[in-house]
Amino acid sequence: MRCLRLTHVNLRVERLEDAVRFYTEVLGLRQIERGDRGGRGAWFQLGDCQVHVAEDATPQPRSKRHFAVEVADLAEARRTAQERGVEIDQEEAGRFWMRDPSGNRIEVVQPR
Repeated sequence: MRCLRLTHVNLRVERLEDAVRFYTEVLGLRQIERGDRGGRGAWFQLGDCQVHVAEDATPQPRSKRHFAVEVADLAEARRTAQERGVEIDQEEAGRFWMRDPSGNRIEVVQPR
C-alpha cells in the first residue's frame, strides 16, 4: 500500500449545533454538503482535506489524540479562541492545543 494523502478526519461530537458553531466561528472552516445521509453530522472543508463530525452523545474519555491545523497568525488564532471561551490545554513555542466543545483536541501551529 502507498498512501497518497489524507482526505478527512472524522470526530465524534456530543451536540451538533455546538460543533458547527465551533468549527465555523472559531476555526473559520466552511461547512460543505455531506456526501452521506446516515445519522446527524456535518462536514467542513479545511484546505484539501475535510473535517467530518458525527453526533453521538455517549461520553468519551479525554485523550491526547488530535489533529493539527496550520494558521497564518498564531497569536491571532489564540486570541480568537480565548475570546470565544475555548479551552486551551497546552502551549509550547510555535503551537498550542485547544479543545472543541466535545473535548476533541486540536493542535494549532504557526507556519514553518
